[in-house]
Amino acid sequence: MSIPSPADLARRPGPKPAPTPSVPHAKTAPQQTSETRPRAADAIAPGRLKSSEHFRKHYLFGLRFSTMPAHARLVGHDLLWRASHATGRIPPKLQPSIEAVSLATGLTTMQVGVALQILRTRGWLYDRPVTHGPRTGSTAFELTIPAFALERVRAHLKRKPSDLSG
Repeated sequence: MSIPSPADLARRPGPKPAPTPSVPHAKTAPQQTSETRPRAADAIAPGRLKSSEHFRKHYLFGLRFSTMPAHARLVGHDLLWRASHATGRIPPKLQPSIEAVSLATGLTTMQVGVALQILRTRGWLYDRPVTHGPRTGSTAFELTIPAFALERVRAHLKRKPSDLSG
């Protein structure tokens, strides 16, 4: 008996198709309705913090639990430290350029641009129009916590310290 080569593995027959039910009235598994699954727009909609909740703390935990790429989380952290700790808004006069975020994070300007787009599409960053002052008509960054991430953070923070060790 010889060891199979990659060519031998490619010649193997593929998996057999699943057999069809022999009973014509056999039921298939019930499909999940759209009512039980949250819509994507609802999941990335900004969550509402309670009066006792602190924006910066929840945003940090949310970024930590997110599945975003590391460079997007890094840019999110950099923007967080530039923003108001209570609201997540970056004042129009303190808006960083892509080059400034690039210098602060060590990423290229292209990586920062991609990271900003990831943060926007996943609901962590919005471009808020400036309506008053000398920068009227421009946009300003506003950090938000998506509703699904806020629920995860709340669930994590409700756990007892003894539950967190294991």
